[in-house]
Amino acid sequence: MTKSARIMTTTLALLFLSWARAVSAQSGREQPIDKQVAVLIEKTLDKKTEQHAFSELEALGCAAVPAIIKRMDDRRRLPVPQISLRNKPPDAFEGIRHYGPRVVVDALAAILNQITGRDFGSIYNGATEVERTRTIQGWRDFLNKTPSSKVCDAG
Repeated sequence: MTKSARIMTTTLALLFLSWARAVSAQSGREQPIDKQVAVLIEKTLDKKTEQHAFSELEALGCAAVPAIIKRMDDRRRLPVPQISLRNKPPDAFEGIRHYGPRVVVDALAAILNQITGRDFGSIYNGATEVERTRTIQGWRDFLNKTPSSKVCDAG
């Protein structure tokens, strides 16, 4: 192979690798919201990624509310029973509110409250199974009765 052929082959290979990386990054960003929520919920079960996963779930915002509600009946224990959320109202008593959720559903209820301003049961610090079941049903009823354009209108 001549020197110019090697250069051409190397250049084409580099271009292909750049293109492949760009496509991979693009598909990661365009991941369906349901898949993103599922992945982040799994990350809440690892002590190293739990708090970041909570922040990422909150950052997904209103678009993620239906997917979070669909997956919220999750009674697996959290590795670190703690979540901190920024109080949004300007007249809030404190800047950050802290909770001690015991299982995934407890934390997801807090995140849904943070995103939507709604509350269907205060299970953020742990609860009985009956309270959790009622809260999940409240969120499901809310999702079924509320137009998607109104999901984040605080109630």
